Amino acid sequence: MMRSSNLHPTPLNRPSPQPQPYPSSRSSSAHTTSSTHLSSTASNPPATIGRSSMESFNPRTSLTPRTHFYLVFSALCISSFLSALDLSSVSTALPTIVADLQNDRHASSSSTRSSTSASSGGEGGTYIWIGAAYTIAGMSILPLCGGMCEIWGRKAILLTSLFFFLFGSTICGASQSLEMMIVGRVLQGMGDAGIISLAEIVVADLVNLSERGTYEGIIGVVWAGASAIGPPVGGVFSEAGRGRWRWLFWLNIPVSVVAISMISCFMNMKTPKRDIKSNLGRMDWCGNALLILATIGLGLALTWGGARYTWLSPQVLVPLILSVMLFITFFYLELFRLKHATVPKELLSNRTAISAHLTSFAHGLVTMAIIYLIPTYFQAVKLASTIMSGCMVLPFSCTVAFTAIAFAMSIQVTQRYVPQNHLGWFFTLLGVPLLLLLNVDSKPATWILVQLPIALGCGILFVAPQFPVLASVRVQLASKALALQLFLASFGQTLGIMLAEAVFQSSVHSAIQSPEIEALAANASLLFEIQDISSPYSMHFGALKHLDKAASDAVREVYSGALRRVWLVLIPFALGGCLVCCAMKELEMHEETDEMFAAVLQDCAALRDEEKGRTEGKMSQGREGLREESIQLSSTAKLLPASDQGKKESSASC
Repeated sequence: MMRSSNLHPTPLNRPSPQPQPYPSSRSSSAHTTSSTHLSSTASNPPATIGRSSMESFNPRTSLTPRTHFYLVFSALCISSFLSALDLSSVSTALPTIVADLQNDRHASSSSTRSSTSASSGGEGGTYIWIGAAYTIAGMSILPLCGGMCEIWGRKAILLTSLFFFLFGSTICGASQSLEMMIVGRVLQGMGDAGIISLAEIVVADLVNLSERGTYEGIIGVVWAGASAIGPPVGGVFSEAGRGRWRWLFWLNIPVSVVAISMISCFMNMKTPKRDIKSNLGRMDWCGNALLILATIGLGLALTWGGARYTWLSPQVLVPLILSVMLFITFFYLELFRLKHATVPKELLSNRTAISAHLTSFAHGLVTMAIIYLIPTYFQAVKLASTIMSGCMVLPFSCTVAFTAIAFAMSIQVTQRYVPQNHLGWFFTLLGVPLLLLLNVDSKPATWILVQLPIALGCGILFVAPQFPVLASVRVQLASKALALQLFLASFGQTLGIMLAEAVFQSSVHSAIQSPEIEALAANASLLFEIQDISSPYSMHFGALKHLDKAASDAVREVYSGALRRVWLVLIPFALGGCLVCCAMKELEMHEETDEMFAAVLQDCAALRDEEKGRTEGKMSQGREGLREESIQLSSTAKLLPASDQGKKESSASC
């Protein structure tokens, strides 16, 4: 979630370019920052969603600002749920997907051994790209999304991202080869990047930072809930029969259509009134090109290293060195040279911002590595089925959901974020070493309790780092700050997965060279190739259940030892995140939002109040007229003779 789950004080020598006000028929005060944006998040939710045309607004028929806000926020939650569910369910079903697609290509193979061997042969590294393509594509364009939504508007970029995700899901569901699946995952990854970044940015436009805790907590619950049900859902479809995994992608289509429809109808945010040439001129083409190339190069190196090539091979070292050089060039140009920078200098101008960004990176690395390998423990060491392993991680997922909303609300109530960040890293630093207690013989009480501390840390840090990131910069830089934070978190998550995979594979490769494992292979006690146990994706762990006890125990010990090695490697990163968090300072959280993009429902409400005032004025004038007429009639009645009054009363009664 990373999100996730789920990036800004004073500029240095050269201030970042100020956003230019957009043309409007209303006074310039409509673009100023509101200091009283929300009076109560519970009873009076923020209503600052932009409009496409003030002229088309009809106060008599339009939705109230409160209803409009809830509909837009619901659409954002649906989009976030879609992204998280796809990520968690597909990762669980990935071994089945790979096996089916490779069996389609090797349909002539009749034996189980020949089919399994094909998966580790010439195309052995191809399966890696199903997961890596999604991650690398999304990570490379995250900062680009933050810049593009400043130029072309929030709604256009969010809808584009949803369409990318929709098309990618369609291609994945119809895939007949690994290459076709990889293309679909690239499109899905690009869409996912826009979804997770724009969801956070739009919430930042709608709700000021001091009152955003509840809404960030709700998004955290959505992510955690999707992550909790994703593995069982993936397990159900992967075990339902050949080709049933395609429904994991088909189900994205109706949900995407619902999200697109709601956003199209209700999210009428302001769009910058510039021509295409002006928009293109404001894009940071150089910086984004460098960042995309650097990210792809790093992804290639981390994906190939230890899987297809050795870490010291030219195929790994060349892209790794080039990517490091490109990253250095990117940050130098962004901070000191470029006018319309994707990462303005102000985003990294104080220790609180730097600390928050670094902790986002460390948190992404540690937690994603754990989330990635915890199901492997249950499937490979405890011999649980795919569905059961998804249920066995529910203590983790449910704790994350509860903790995220509870501590997000605590930030809103206390107006402080430093204690929550410190507490989150305390639980993380406590939880990672406790994972060393997991082994072949661990009882249910052990593996349930061991998940709780790291889940508490993950839930808190899912929402807490965003507050120092945004409190440290002007509200006008919120979108770029959030994009940078999400990029670093995503970068940490990618590195965490690759690091966990590399350490896991290296440990297993070393372990299978032991005399005990080699003897089992020589005696044909293993029903699969010995190389096939080196990766979580190379085989179905269900095959371990069919081994005799000696062979099963030996292979399970290999996996358990490899996982312990991964947990040990993560401890220094958890300690580093905890130490960096100590540099964080408590800053006052903004009580205003950037009205440049989201001040429209306030205008609509003002028009509605104005119309209501005119209506009440007419009614008041009508009442005054009736009162005057009544007075006149009364005065006339007093002047009439008694007989005439009786006649009038008689006619009145008639």
